Amino acid sequence: MKKTLLSVCLLCLSAVATAQPADGFGGVQQQVKLETSQEWKDINYVGDGQTYHNCDIYLPKQKKDNYPVVIHIYGSAWFNNNGKGQADLGTIVKSLLDAGYAVVCPNHRSSIDAQWPAQINDIRAVIRFVRGEAKTYKFDPSFIATSGFSSGGHLASIAATTSGMKTATVGTVTLDLEGNLGKYTNQSSTVNAACDWSGPVDLTAMDCGEHITMGADSPEDVLLKSKITKEPDKYLSLSATQYVSPNTPPIIIFHGDKDGVVPNCQGKKFYELLKAAGVKTVATFPTEGNHGGPEMYTPENLKKMVCFLNCVREGGECNKDCCQKQEPRQRIIEDGGTGDYKAVMKEDASLSREHTIFVPQDLSKFDAQNSLPILVWGNGACANSPWEHMNFLNEIASHGFIVLATGEIPMVDEWYKGPMSRADQQIESINWIFAQNDNPKSPYYQKIDTKHVCMAGMSCGGLQTLSNCSDPRITSIMICNSGLFKQSTLHQAVGGMPMPEKSKLKDIHCPIIYILGGPTDIAYENGMDDFHLINHVPACVANFPVGHGGTYREPHGGEFTIPALAWLNWQLKGDKEAAKMFIGKKPQLLQRKDWTFEANKLFKKLK
Repeated sequence: MKKTLLSVCLLCLSAVATAQPADGFGGVQQQVKLETSQEWKDINYVGDGQTYHNCDIYLPKQKKDNYPVVIHIYGSAWFNNNGKGQADLGTIVKSLLDAGYAVVCPNHRSSIDAQWPAQINDIRAVIRFVRGEAKTYKFDPSFIATSGFSSGGHLASIAATTSGMKTATVGTVTLDLEGNLGKYTNQSSTVNAACDWSGPVDLTAMDCGEHITMGADSPEDVLLKSKITKEPDKYLSLSATQYVSPNTPPIIIFHGDKDGVVPNCQGKKFYELLKAAGVKTVATFPTEGNHGGPEMYTPENLKKMVCFLNCVREGGECNKDCCQKQEPRQRIIEDGGTGDYKAVMKEDASLSREHTIFVPQDLSKFDAQNSLPILVWGNGACANSPWEHMNFLNEIASHGFIVLATGEIPMVDEWYKGPMSRADQQIESINWIFAQNDNPKSPYYQKIDTKHVCMAGMSCGGLQTLSNCSDPRITSIMICNSGLFKQSTLHQAVGGMPMPEKSKLKDIHCPIIYILGGPTDIAYENGMDDFHLINHVPACVANFPVGHGGTYREPHGGEFTIPALAWLNWQLKGDKEAAKMFIGKKPQLLQRKDWTFEANKLFKKLK
C-alpha cells in the first residue's frame, strides 16, 4: 500500500505518543514487563542533560558479576530523538536479556536536531560510555554489539562497518565519525558484532525494490539536508555498505521479503558485500516478513540472533547454523615441531573460540614438578587469529611450553580476514589457564607453571602486550617488531590499535626483550626508543635485518625462533645454557650471522 512521507511520520509519532502497536519506521512495538535484576532509566551518556542523550539500561534477571552488552537502537527514520522506550522491548530486548546480555537502549539526535553524522557520533558516545562505566553498570567491555531496527539498524550497521575508523572521506565528503561527546573520549568505540533488523544500509539505492513513495523529501534527504542528484557523495557517506571491509566485525541480517518501507534488496546487497569481503555473516529473509511485526520477530529468528552473538563471543565460524554446538577443533603443524614434545594447535570447549592453544600432545609427561611455563601471545595487525605466527608458536610449544594465542584457530592456510582482536584477550588467556591448573577435572590440572608467565606479541600484538604489562602475574615480556609510538611516528598508526603513552613503560616490572627486524622494520624506531627509555628493569634488544614481517611464517618460525626460545628457556625455566645466548663477554646471539644485540645496565645483573 502506498503512503506519503507525511502519513508515515504521523504514524511514527502516534506510536511514540500512545505506546500502542503500530507499523511504519518504528515497527510493531510490544509492551511487556521485562524481567531484570536491575534497571536504570534516563541515564545521560554524554553528561549534557539533553533528553536525546539519555539511555535506559537493563541487566538480566540472573545475577552475575558482569554481562556482555548489546546496544539496541530504535527505528524512526531518524525523526525521533526520544524513542528508547519503544526500542523493541518485548521482542529483541527481552530475548537478549533472557540470554544473559545487558541491554542499553539509547536515544540519539533526530534529523531535526542535527545533520548527519551527529547520529553516529551519539552511538559512538554510547559505546565509549559502556566501556567507561563498565564497573558501575556491571558491563563486560570485552563484548559490545550494536543492534537496531530500521533506522536503528542503519546506525547499528554503520557503527560496525566503520568500527575502528575515526574519520572517513567519501569522494568530496569528509566525516568525523567519532565526535567528542562525553567524558570517555579516551575509550574505544569499536564493536564486536552487529544485528541489522530491516535497516536501510545503502542510501543511494532506496528504490532498489518495492517501497513506499516518499514524496518530495525522503528521510535521508531530511537527515542530509540535500538531494542525491545534487550531492551523491553525502548519500554514499551515509551508507553502511560504503565501509564494508575484511576488518568489519560479524553482522547478522534480518530483512523481510515483503518489507514495504525499506526494500529487502537492501539487506540482500549488504549480505553479499559482507560475504565477498570475508566477513562473518548470516542473513534471514522471511518470505512473509514485513517492516517489523510478528513475521520478523518469530521465536526462531530471535533465537538465531542470540546464537549468532554467542557464536561470535566464542569465536565460532558463525556462517551456518549458529545454534548447533561446534566441537573443538585441532590441527598438527609441521609434524608437531622439532622439540622433545610434539605439539598440537587446538581449541578447548571451556575457552572462547577467540583463543588458540599450542601445547604438547602428550600431557602425561608433565606434572607439578615438571610443569609447563606459559607464553601468552598477541598477533600482528591485531589479527584475531595466529595464522601468521602458527609455525613460530607451534615450535615453541614443542619445547615444553603452553602457548595461548589471541584469536581463532587457523584451520586453513589463508590470510586472516576479520575484525581486530582486543588486548583483553591476553588477560582472558591468563585467567583461563590459571583456573585450569586449579581444576581437578581439567587435563591441565597441576601441570601448569603459573609462577612463570611471559606475555608477548608482534607489531600490534606487541602494543597489546605493553598495554597489559602491569599485570602482576607476568614474569617476563617479549616484544617483537613493535614499540610504543613516538610523536614523530604517530602517522603510521592504524585505527583500532591500542595507543599507550610512553609513560606506560614505567609499568613494566620484569625483564623485557625487544626482537626487531632492523632499520627497515617500520617499528624499529619505536622499539629502539622504548629500549633506551627503560632503565628501571633489565632490558635488551636484538635486531635481525629482515624488516617488519620477521621470520614467523618460515619453517618452525625461522631465525626469530632462536632468540625467542632461548629467552623463554632462560626466563621461564632458568636454563643457564640458554642464558648464554644473551650474557657473557660474547653472547651467542652475536655469533649468529647478521644479529646485533644491546642491553641496559640492569640486564647485566641477570643470572
